[in-house]
Amino acid sequence: MFKGFFTKAGIILLFLTAVSGAFAQPRTVTDHAGFKVVIPEDRERIVALNPLLMEGLFAIGVTPVGKVEDYRIREEGNALPSVGTQSNVDIEAVYRLNPSLVIAHIRSHGDLARILREDGRAVYLVDPGKMGDNPMLDSVIFLGDLLDRGEAAREYAESTFRLADELKQKVQEETGIGSAIVIRDGDRITASQNATIYGSILRAFGIRNIVPEDMPGSNKESFVAFDIETIAKEDPDAIIIVASSADASQDRAIVEKFTDNSLWSGLSAVKNGRVYVMPFKVHPGRSTAEQMLRIAADTLLGR
Repeated sequence: MFKGFFTKAGIILLFLTAVSGAFAQPRTVTDHAGFKVVIPEDRERIVALNPLLMEGLFAIGVTPVGKVEDYRIREEGNALPSVGTQSNVDIEAVYRLNPSLVIAHIRSHGDLARILREDGRAVYLVDPGKMGDNPMLDSVIFLGDLLDRGEAAREYAESTFRLADELKQKVQEETGIGSAIVIRDGDRITASQNATIYGSILRAFGIRNIVPEDMPGSNKESFVAFDIETIAKEDPDAIIIVASSADASQDRAIVEKFTDNSLWSGLSAVKNGRVYVMPFKVHPGRSTAEQMLRIAADTLLGR
């Protein structure tokens, strides 16, 4: 009798725990842009306009009501109604989803957030630089705290942190890379700032990003204008180029473009053969945090 009672009680307790994050008391918070936001009782009708934040919702057990096209990780996410891309959100598509909360990115959605707020929608603007020291790993904890799913968030984050520490040890022992720069191929040099996925990966592996904090334009763009003179002065141990496609032959051509260029040939990274192409899969819309860490570590380890 008692055994059956406690079993039923346990099931009820587990059920209440599971739904507590979905229907918690409304509360007012201040977002990263300084706006007051009412976090609603219904925490299941949420849309995130950024692939990293969208995956973060899945990680804490929340299935968003829509997707940005940049997201291509989970099948259940790919099957959701589209609201356009992160950089070109279809506001009418957002309205059709009737979300209880919109989680937007401060670099991409300031104007959109203003319009939605004027229409009475709850919008939380996220600044990656204010989520923690490592946006890729801290974003899940941030979302868990915001949506009262802290326990699930911490379990996920702790597992990822453990993996990051294991990979950090391997990268440091086998490469000794202490500093690096992550750049995009193009007509001008643009480098990843710290509050990005690529900055997060460097930090996770104990590698200093030579791009300083608070670069001009860092609140608007993930990659900021940089110059070869500053790179030469800093002389990073490694140069990491973000792949623009999954074409391996194109990756080799990109490396040759830099290593054969006299402007770059004097750098230690070039002399020591430490110019890497970060695979196309290392992107918040294409891989989980765990997958990105593993792929990035394999790249630096030459595997």
